[in-house]
Amino acid sequence: MPYEDVFNPAQGMDARQALACARLNLRGAKRLLQKGSLKRGISALYDSVLFGMHYYVSRHADCKDVDLGNAAGLFHLLTQEGIFEDQHAFNRLSLSVERALWQGSDYPDANAILLEVEEMLAKLNVLAFPKSFRNPKSNKLLTKKEGGVYL
Repeated sequence: MPYEDVFNPAQGMDARQALACARLNLRGAKRLLQKGSLKRGISALYDSVLFGMHYYVSRHADCKDVDLGNAAGLFHLLTQEGIFEDQHAFNRLSLSVERALWQGSDYPDANAILLEVEEMLAKLNVLAFPKSFRNPKSNKLLTKKEGGVYL
């Protein structure tokens, strides 16, 4: 369930709202992907990254005069701030999301997008320990029985 209808970023959003939206979209995306709803799940993952970037910017005073509607410009600013090392990571994520949406259920690797989104959210301080709850052999999320946690 996308939460951009609940909190409209154009009207202004504080850090707590952006953090809640990022986490709720991530949780919803995982559920949708487990149910087989690839397009909605991938869209929610992308929205989670956007809300994560809004969260980071809303917490830092030196980033206050930023156009929150320009996702690429926002990522570029975060790269200049040293949050992201790879200046093309957001472009690759956008292309992967676009490809997944075009191919639909034929897209083979939604887990790779999920992993990339979790790593980005960890750099934005939305998630604390994204890799610690993964099975290193299969790169899939661990269930609660296996020692993982749910968001």
